[in-house]
Amino acid sequence: MTDDAVPRRQVLAVSLGAAGALASCAAPSEPTPRSPRVTDAPAARNVLDFGAVGDGHADDTEALARAAAVGDEPLVLYLPAGHYLVTSWPELPDYTAVLGDGGDATTIVYEGDGTLIALTRRQRVRFARMGFFVTGPRSTAVALSECFRCSFESVLLRGNHQSENHPRYTEQRGVVLDRNTGGTTFIDCDINNFGYGLVTSCIQNYVTASKFADNRIGVLGTGGDHNAGLALANVEFVADQDPRTADRHVVVDGAANDWWFTNVWFEGADTALSIGAARSGGPAQFGMVNCKVAARSVCLDLVSCRQPYLANVQFNADLDTPPIELRIDDDGCPEGTAVNLISGSREDIDPGSFPDGWHVIGRGQMTGARFATTVVAQAGGDDADFFQARNPQDEVLAAVLPSGAWLSERTDGGVVLKDERGTYWRLSVGTDGAVQTASLGSQRPRA
Repeated sequence: MTDDAVPRRQVLAVSLGAAGALASCAAPSEPTPRSPRVTDAPAARNVLDFGAVGDGHADDTEALARAAAVGDEPLVLYLPAGHYLVTSWPELPDYTAVLGDGGDATTIVYEGDGTLIALTRRQRVRFARMGFFVTGPRSTAVALSECFRCSFESVLLRGNHQSENHPRYTEQRGVVLDRNTGGTTFIDCDINNFGYGLVTSCIQNYVTASKFADNRIGVLGTGGDHNAGLALANVEFVADQDPRTADRHVVVDGAANDWWFTNVWFEGADTALSIGAARSGGPAQFGMVNCKVAARSVCLDLVSCRQPYLANVQFNADLDTPPIELRIDDDGCPEGTAVNLISGSREDIDPGSFPDGWHVIGRGQMTGARFATTVVAQAGGDDADFFQARNPQDEVLAAVLPSGAWLSERTDGGVVLKDERGTYWRLSVGTDGAVQTASLGSQRPRA
C-alpha cells in the first residue's frame, strides 16, 4: 500500500429487526442494506495506513506527518493502541481531532529536550484517549499560544520527575498556556511526574475530573500582569511523602486574575497552596469551596489576594506533626470571608489566623463581622433577649431585653458617656436607686 493510500474503511452489519425481516420477505432477491460503522470519527485517518508502526522502537515521526498532511482541511487523526516513538509532532489545522484507544494504550514517546506539541493560533483542536510521555530533562509535552477552545479528554501526560532523581527533571513541563490562550479544557486527564505540571499566564481555562500526581509544582500561575487565572473542579493533587517529590501543589506568584477551586483534594506537598507574592500582588479573586487540604508544613498560605473566599474547607496533616493550617498575611490579605472551616488536627482553626478585616463564621461563632446598612435583630420568643454580650467564660455581661430595654448585669458596667470637654463618665446605681457618676478621665475606657 502506498503512503498516500486511502485509509481503510470498515463496515458493521446492522440488524434491521422486524422491519428488516419484513423487507426481506417482500423482496428476497435484494441484498440487505449495510450501514457504515457509527463512530465519533467516521473519516479518521489511521496512522497505520501511512506507515506508522507503533512498536516503541521504530521512528514514527514521518508517518504521523504524512497522516496529518491535509492542508487547511479539518483533520481526524486516529492512533490505534501502540507506542509511537517520535522526534516531533506534525502541524495541525483548526478543528483537528486526534484520537487514540486509551491513555495507557496509545502512547506517544518523545525523548527530545524541546516542546512536543506546540500549537499557535489554533481553534478547537481536540486530543482524546491517549498518552504522552516526555523524557528530556527540559522538555515540554504541550504548549498552547494564542489558542482558543482546545480540549484534552482522557489524556495522560507524564514526565520523569521522581524523588529518586530530584532535581534533574524539575524544569520539565507538562502543559504551558500563554499569550491569551482561552477556553482550554482538561477533562478526565492525568498530569504526572513533571517539574511543573501546568503553567499558565492566561485566563478562562478549566480543569475538571483530573489528577495531578508527583509534580514538583502542580500548577503555576505566573506572569504578574493580572492575567493568569484558572478554574478547577473535582480535581486531585497528590504526591508521596518524600519531600523531594512535591514542593507546592499550587503557586500563584504575582498579580493575577480569578482562581477558583471547587471539590479539590490536596495531599503530599510541603505547602499545598501558596497564593500571591509580597511585592507583586496576587489574584483579583480567590475562592475555595468544598475542599480538603493536607500538607506537611503549610496547608494554605495566603500572601496576597483581594477578597479571598473560603467555604467548607477541611485542613489536615500529612505527617504526625500538625501543619500550619492557614497562614494569612495581614497586609496582603486584610479582608476576606471564611465559612465553616474545619481543623483536622485541632479543636478549631486558630481565630488568631484571621486579620481583623475578615468575616469568619464557624462552630456557632462569628468574628470580624462588619455591617454597612441597618441591622435588624428579631427575638426568637416572647422572653428571649434580642442581644447578649458575653465574656470569654460565656457569662452574660449585658443584654437587650424583649422590650428593647438595655440591661447591664454588672454593677460597675453601667452606661459610659463622654462630656463636651472629652471626659468619660460612668453611670451606676446605688441600692437606694440613686444614679451616681464616676469620672473615668479622658482616655477611652477599655473595660
